[in-house]
Amino acid sequence: MRAFVFVLAASLASLAGCERPYLAKDGTVYFPEKGAHGASVMTANGLEFHDREDVPTRVVARDPSEPWRAPIGFILPRDGRFTETSSPHVLATTGLAIVLRPSDTRVPSWGGEILVRVDVIAPAAEGSARWGENVAIVIDGEGPDTAMLAEVALEQLAGRDRVSIVDVRGARVLVPSMPASHRSMINAALKTHLRSRAGIAARDVAGALSAAGRVLSSENVTQRMLLLSDHPLAPDEITEVARLSQRGVQVASVSTVGEGAADRLERADSVRAAIPAAGITTFRSVHLTFQGTPAPSHVLEASGGEARWRLDAGELVLGNVRAGEARTEMLRVTVPAWVPNEEFRFTVTAHVDDLAWGGPREFSADVPCVYDDDIERIAKSRHGDVIAYASAMATLRRLDRAFIGEDVSRIGGLEKVAELHARSMSLLARDTHDFATQEQADMLIALLSATKAKAR
Repeated sequence: MRAFVFVLAASLASLAGCERPYLAKDGTVYFPEKGAHGASVMTANGLEFHDREDVPTRVVARDPSEPWRAPIGFILPRDGRFTETSSPHVLATTGLAIVLRPSDTRVPSWGGEILVRVDVIAPAAEGSARWGENVAIVIDGEGPDTAMLAEVALEQLAGRDRVSIVDVRGARVLVPSMPASHRSMINAALKTHLRSRAGIAARDVAGALSAAGRVLSSENVTQRMLLLSDHPLAPDEITEVARLSQRGVQVASVSTVGEGAADRLERADSVRAAIPAAGITTFRSVHLTFQGTPAPSHVLEASGGEARWRLDAGELVLGNVRAGEARTEMLRVTVPAWVPNEEFRFTVTAHVDDLAWGGPREFSADVPCVYDDDIERIAKSRHGDVIAYASAMATLRRLDRAFIGEDVSRIGGLEKVAELHARSMSLLARDTHDFATQEQADMLIALLSATKAKAR
């Protein structure tokens, strides 16, 4: 207590010459000097101010098996307000486009990492994919295969589909209707919810079915509903299913419990029958390599797909791609230390097996950046749209190490950070009159609000 009083007294004595203080979770109070320049840095102790004159020390790895460590925490503008958005870098071939959006064009000369949003888009030729549909997944029971079966359903969908998730406990919409291209985020939201849903509210299957029907309601669009349950339907629930069927909603129910691997595969096939694939497979074995110049750069983590570590590069394995498919993933990619004002460049190469052409293809694009040793300039140039999307992923326990490393529990989660970034993104969209950015901000805010409600 005496130490705290001393720190507080000393801090109050210097208030006249200081700007807004930063309070870390360990009780440390930071008072930047009047007119000081720098950035906020997110650490396991909370937000801390970092002066631009204090250049971080590079981390030198002397053993190739040594785990990756960033020299400093996640960098943010001092006021938490992003003023820049990303520009797309496209690598494409006939029938497939991959759009890269990096979180930065200025990278730290002391080394670190950046976030990369990857949008995979496979335009459908006539007859190769169905029209978009509205799909609702209703979650009931505590069966061990719930998450797996929901993931199977999401894998059947494409960019023109819209999907929502409703929980029978409290008849609450967990994921509002959104494009199925965000399936990694939707899947993460569901898994986060399932870990803590037991007993949070009474079962109301009829109410959940009715709520899902309202979310699905749309003219001239196929409407499908998948009920994942470990309970038989009660009479009032059967009545609600009949009412939905009269409205044209195609309702199917699949059990989340069973015996053995063969039974599990059969139930997964039942999900695929209830929600047909959006299109035929047009590309197999799709994977991306990230080659940094200077080298090396590695993919540390991915929201979906499989990140692989190579000696001189990083790799992301995406698997097969269907006609009409669209999906969004977030990556963490390392940046080696180098000289300020020198160029840094990612060369991203896609390797695919093109089934229509009948052989392998490779196509690439460069993502140019520049090294900088001014932390304030780096913070101000960061792209709010990419960071807001990544922070929402982190809240759902994907990419959480991108922001504060292994100690996510020490600051009680990242909900407030994600909400701050989503609001900043909304303000940025308002200032720039960017409809696409505003639409994404609204989607993130809605999703964060829905997942947050479960704790109330």
